[in-house]
Amino acid sequence: MIIAVSSEFGDDIRKFVYFRIEGGKILEREQVNAVDGPLDQLAAQLNSLKVDLLITGKISDTVETALFEAGINLISGIRGESDKILSLYLSGDLQF
Repeated sequence: MIIAVSSEFGDDIRKFVYFRIEGGKILEREQVNAVDGPLDQLAAQLNSLKVDLLITGKISDTVETALFEAGINLISGIRGESDKILSLYLSGDLQF
């Protein structure tokens, strides 16, 4: 399973942390810049990374629809440090 957790790292560039998970364990972790462009480009980028789930903060209905149409599951309204968010998600303790 591939999970992306979006965040901002203080430089106004949208980024997300990409995690490859198997058997509940993190096998790969990489920080990736999100494309700056139309919504379909973000969905295409996440598809190219084979992301199954995006965990993010506030998101518009338009972005949610674009991700849904791209086959990417979404949990929105989540803010915080990406590793902690992922840990809470994997343990079943992420509240959304």
